[in-house]
Amino acid sequence: MCLCVETIWIADGRLPLPEILALHQERIGRTCRELYGLLAGYDLSAALAEMPVPPALRSGTVKCRVVYGPQGVGHVEYLPYTPPRIGSLLAVADDDADYPYKYNDRLRLTAWHGQAAAEGCGDALIIRHGKVTDTTFCNAAFRVAGSSPEVWHTPAEPLLRGTMREYLIKQGTIVPCEIPATALYNGMYDCAALFNAMNDFGSLLLPANRIIFRPPYFL
Repeated sequence: MCLCVETIWIADGRLPLPEILALHQERIGRTCRELYGLLAGYDLSAALAEMPVPPALRSGTVKCRVVYGPQGVGHVEYLPYTPPRIGSLLAVADDDADYPYKYNDRLRLTAWHGQAAAEGCGDALIIRHGKVTDTTFCNAAFRVAGSSPEVWHTPAEPLLRGTMREYLIKQGTIVPCEIPATALYNGMYDCAALFNAMNDFGSLLLPANRIIFRPPYFL
């Protein structure tokens, strides 16, 4: 059976806010119930306590990966993290894209990311059945053009309901709604924000006109 992973942001040896960590724990529990048929999830805090951040990585930003499956937590690893730079997105149509759980196997998404890079773009933005979803490693939100105060819409049906996305919805920062692909080039939105557990809202921004719609990836 497939393995899943939680990716956790750590800065200077410190874990994220308790409410963020709780969202990670909630997703582990949901994955264990729905995917593995288990009554309860694994204790994330216990797993992190058993394998704490190595002393050499207790300064700067670190990416923690907790890999788990039906038999329990497989391993915990810590990696130095450098934020990506994304200046453009390649819109790609993929009606079969499916990533309801945070699978450790990302072959399909990795292939789209590689194709976007080959086209000179920072990442791919996946369009499913004509609706915007996610990039290959971030949730996304789009600023309504001319809105004051700013209004940000995030796809109501993303590929993955990321922990940062859930946090931002609870905070009222972003609003879920259906976003047709046409809205990205008809002037409804003027800016895109990409975010995930490792990248805060506002850290990855690009103009909406830097989302590239190009055959044969999008017809």
